[in-house]
Amino acid sequence: MVIKNVNVLIVLIGLLSSPISWGAAKLLPSSAMKHEDSLMILEHIRILSSDKFSGRKFASQGSLHSQSYLVATLENLDIAAFNHQYRHSFEQWGFFKSKQGTNIIAYIPGTHHVDEYIVLSAHYDHIGSKGNKVYNGADDNASGTAALLHYAKRLSHTPLKHSVILLFTDGEEVNLLGAKAFITEHKNLLSKFKLNINLDMIAGSKRTKRLRFISKDLDKVLTSENLSDFSKLQMHFKTHSKAQLTAGFKRINRLGGRFNRTNWRMASDHGIFSKAGIPFIYFGVGTHKNYHSELDDYENINQDLFLSATEVIFKQLSYLDHAMSARTIAGRLNFENVIVDEVTFDVVLDQRVITEPKHNISERMKNITANH
Repeated sequence: MVIKNVNVLIVLIGLLSSPISWGAAKLLPSSAMKHEDSLMILEHIRILSSDKFSGRKFASQGSLHSQSYLVATLENLDIAAFNHQYRHSFEQWGFFKSKQGTNIIAYIPGTHHVDEYIVLSAHYDHIGSKGNKVYNGADDNASGTAALLHYAKRLSHTPLKHSVILLFTDGEEVNLLGAKAFITEHKNLLSKFKLNINLDMIAGSKRTKRLRFISKDLDKVLTSENLSDFSKLQMHFKTHSKAQLTAGFKRINRLGGRFNRTNWRMASDHGIFSKAGIPFIYFGVGTHKNYHSELDDYENINQDLFLSATEVIFKQLSYLDHAMSARTIAGRLNFENVIVDEVTFDVVLDQRVITEPKHNISERMKNITANH
């Protein structure tokens, strides 16, 4: 049976970034990261966390080197600057003098919702050096910064339906200054910022086993059914990816012999977006033994976890973009010539198959058509 012009409810639509079959429909090609991209994204971490950048401290020479590297990479990828400039400076005022911070911001227009934005954020600053110790911050947060550069390349070839702002924040280590400046400078666009996805520490240490996440207010941009399907997708990544995607962070952590309680909702730049009423998802690994120490070097990150995390996050981004677009267009997507005459439909992800009985789809379709 071939069904035409029927609004079919989205079931795990984010998996469109992975191979999918609907009954006898042909599988879409895989979006797995290419080997050369894996090498490049790791090279971004290695360079940004090298001694040349002196720990990328706010308002330092190392920070200026970081900015130049980010801008040069974005220019080489032919990614547009946001509001016609990559560098967006702001001031931190002290008692006797001020310091200048600089966010690096790029922009990729969407194919359907050009004036609505998903903001992908990662801070590029770190804590610098003390004496002869350089705190290179490979995990914190050269990892998230490198992932954003990879997404920039990927999205330049295959844009999302929504426009994407690539926000490399400065001053995160200084009370989230860069995120605060971004929100303050763009108050007129707050209603257009539909979602923030924040990446902060996604490579961990050699012993790190899990990528974690928290989110808030996703019900503002997703239907209840999309939320349910998104949750299923995330649970799938918990058992079928090296990242072992896991909800929540440990609230009490032991660092340096002391126990610390962390408010993860305000632990990074996503907290500023949340305060502005913008839904967010924050991805990170939480603290570990190398956190804010001279041991947070490229040689000590978990490369396999990082590469898996980068891919897992991108697939969730793809899902959210499609689902948000569907909600905007009456909460549905229109599938032409969808073949559903097999007993089941299969959704293939990471070469694994999730199978749902056809009657589940049929019931959903009956509910949809009954309301039209």
